[in-house]
Amino acid sequence: MYTHHMNFRYDIAFLRAIAILSVVLYHLGLPQFIDGYIGVDIFFVLSGYLMTKIILAQLDRDNFSLISFYRRRLIRILPALLVLILFFFILLYFVLGVKLYDFSRFALSSSIFVSNIYYYLSSGYFQPASQLNFLLHTWSLSIEWQFYILYPLLLMALRRLTNNHARYDLYFLCGLALISICCMYYAAQANQSFTFYMFHTRAWELVAGGIVFLCEKSFREKIPQRVRNGMAILCVFLLMVSVTGLLNMRSAGWPSLFTIVPVFATGLLILAQCNLRLFQFSAVKFVADISYSWYLWHWPLIVLGTYFSLSRHWSYLLAVFLLSFALGALSYRLVEIRSFLRTPKRLLVAGVLVITTTFMATQLPLYRFFPNPQEANLVAFHYQYPRERAAAQYGFGESHLLSRSRFEDFDTTRLLQFSNDQRNYLLLGDCHAGMFAHTLHRLARENNVNLLQATGDDVFPAPGVKPIFAGPTDLMHYIYDRYLPLYHDKIDKVILSANYASYSKHQVEDYLHAVEVYFGEMDIPLVYIGQTESYTVEYPAIEILRLKFGIEPRNYLQTYRTRANNFLKTSKIADKYIDVYHSPAIKSTNGVEGYMYDADHFSIFGTEQYRSIFSKKIFHSAPYSDTDGS
Repeated sequence: MYTHHMNFRYDIAFLRAIAILSVVLYHLGLPQFIDGYIGVDIFFVLSGYLMTKIILAQLDRDNFSLISFYRRRLIRILPALLVLILFFFILLYFVLGVKLYDFSRFALSSSIFVSNIYYYLSSGYFQPASQLNFLLHTWSLSIEWQFYILYPLLLMALRRLTNNHARYDLYFLCGLALISICCMYYAAQANQSFTFYMFHTRAWELVAGGIVFLCEKSFREKIPQRVRNGMAILCVFLLMVSVTGLLNMRSAGWPSLFTIVPVFATGLLILAQCNLRLFQFSAVKFVADISYSWYLWHWPLIVLGTYFSLSRHWSYLLAVFLLSFALGALSYRLVEIRSFLRTPKRLLVAGVLVITTTFMATQLPLYRFFPNPQEANLVAFHYQYPRERAAAQYGFGESHLLSRSRFEDFDTTRLLQFSNDQRNYLLLGDCHAGMFAHTLHRLARENNVNLLQATGDDVFPAPGVKPIFAGPTDLMHYIYDRYLPLYHDKIDKVILSANYASYSKHQVEDYLHAVEVYFGEMDIPLVYIGQTESYTVEYPAIEILRLKFGIEPRNYLQTYRTRANNFLKTSKIADKYIDVYHSPAIKSTNGVEGYMYDADHFSIFGTEQYRSIFSKKIFHSAPYSDTDGS
């Protein structure tokens, strides 16, 4: 039988404080907390411990109410989240309307606690695109809520099957944890992003907290206090070493078997149940109290700073730290403790309001709600282009293979459509080659060239390419191992392009050497379309920020792309290299469209402005007169 002690646990408060500080400092980019995301794993263990304590104590007293449990969990989590969502919804409308649609769909998934699933389908946590999501951090709240839904049901079912005998609880939780660890281990071999976001691959961390609760009484009785104090000190040291990155645990992916280290250290520290002087500082308790609200507010402020080109400055990072701390404290006092939203009816009304508003914002043409015509055009462009025009630009489903697609989805018969009357060129590369496809196909037709295309997301177009990213390497293996050996005599020229800067200098040198040797032996002329620029945020947002606040686009340029282009211009392929990097002749917008539709890829309006240089250096003929992007 278990009792629900209400004595304050300074050790748990200390763990909450360490967890939130680690996450905040990691997100702020402090190199001393390079693995600070482990703070979320600490929170998971704590949550599992506390929920098990609450549920089993009430089951023993035979007064557990599932509805009451769910209501208390919603009152604990939802008010502060809803206030945050409403605040940033209003703020973005006035400041950065181009992000309102994305924010709304993220907010909708967060408010119904499925954001972990939605974000997995969108992109990975550590990928650049995710860093522009104002609500990325809510994935962990969704996992916790999914745990809250399922966990009491499982424990209730177990007690019913065992006639309410507590002696089976530990075996049951150990079994659940083992199953979840196996799911994590096997899923990680195929898809690390899936493993990071999914509930069943993370559940063992929460269940570990439940195991700790079931073991703490006997542990406390058998282990002397002095020994437990030593264990506690060792666990604190181990956690600090973990979050600072000294163990380099992310090298194996996350979560992984290495995740057992901070989970074990957290669980053992709870088991030790020590009130060391370090744990009892009033500041530790205060940070622990506001940890949830601080967690909610810190990340959106960091993202907002990125959009205002401030995130690289230490002064802004310090300001975010202090401001998010203050807003977290304010949210704790006014929302978590005293908020009128804590009553079920008002919380229900607020929840319906947020869900309805965010859902409608994903369905309505938001650009019509902006009074400034240029802002409205850019909002419409940013929303519509990837959904309505990108497929035709790249050739999705035809000549361009998306990263999540299988090679079997690629129509190889298109590569066999050789012309006997025209020169046959092959466009080969990743999505940075694919984005030029529309313009190159037009130029090919105008210059009596039959252009074939084999492009795919996130894969370097080199023989023997290894799957560094999630791109379709099978496509490149097919091109180099099967297609070109059979049909190289029909190919008159290869146009190759890639996001070279995504790879290390050593990898690029090796891949380009392999490409040069391969096509040299095939005696096929080769030309490279060069490295293109990218920005820290989406270019339509940059244009809006320039329009409203006068911030120059150059503030957002990714400098590593500049270094990559400078290297390639002086490398062994320099004589075949077409420099297209941040050309001053390119018009960034015509008032309706931008030359990029996201942070990294040109629109047709952008690629069409390179017609002249492509015509001269690829097709060797006079440029087509139409340069307006039509």
